Amino acid sequence: MATIGITIPESVWSARSERFYTQVLHGLEDTAVSRGHTVLSHVAASRTEELEVMRRWAERGMVDLVILKDLLDEDDLPDQVRRLGLPFVVIGDVHQGEFSSVTVDNAGTMRRLLEDLHGCGHRAIGHIGGPTHLLHSRLRREAHQAFVREAGLPMLCAEGDYSSDSGAAATSALLAGPQRPTVLVFDNDAMAIAGAGQVIAGGLRVPEDVSIVAWDDSPACQAHTPPLAVLDHLPHQLGIDLARTGLSLLEDPGAAVRLAHEVPRLLPRGTLLEHPAPACLAPSQVPIR
Repeated sequence: MATIGITIPESVWSARSERFYTQVLHGLEDTAVSRGHTVLSHVAASRTEELEVMRRWAERGMVDLVILKDLLDEDDLPDQVRRLGLPFVVIGDVHQGEFSSVTVDNAGTMRRLLEDLHGCGHRAIGHIGGPTHLLHSRLRREAHQAFVREAGLPMLCAEGDYSSDSGAAATSALLAGPQRPTVLVFDNDAMAIAGAGQVIAGGLRVPEDVSIVAWDDSPACQAHTPPLAVLDHLPHQLGIDLARTGLSLLEDPGAAVRLAHEVPRLLPRGTLLEHPAPACLAPSQVPIR
């Protein structure tokens, strides 16, 4: 019997993104337990605590394999975990290293989403991303910038830190710019919900004036009025993929195992308007006649 360890960032609970990790854990546990194995999880407040927990697990022989995620550019976490003697599987982007991983194509997902929005008639597509020191956030932003350049669309982007306050502030900045977006794509649900509130506080309508799309789904997105359009990342299936990859690695430690997670699809719901009115000047930029 093997034990798979996974640490979960404490910040996801306050950011209301708990559904994603809860579903990942369920998928991980459903698959591991059905095969006679166990899963050990720990909520960590920081990267330092995350590494300390894994060090303790290694010293006490509590886990046989760990799941790594949210790697930074040129991150040394895989090397540190390798020095602890722990096999690991990374939830990683397709552009990351050659270690065992379940790959998620952030750039490809963003491009597919933008193609869908463009096909719906949106010509002013704003993106409010997470901090660019996180690789997945940077790849999404770069994909957005490349798409709008190729399509000859206005460059409408801002950076948040995944908190509600940063989502509201970034939304205000884009709405006050020279061209108002017809749709805003947010890198997580907390920023999207706050952004929708900021649109309404500014006297605009969702989705008639500005559509909203969240990268992540959550109960808060579903309970929102109207329910938020989201990407369906199939988090339960991601947990299943992680368990299968990890158990395959334990069976044959010498061979790296790579499994591509399914590209998520857009769930339109109530905050996405098809065939919007042409993008207009923001109120502060409307010429006085």
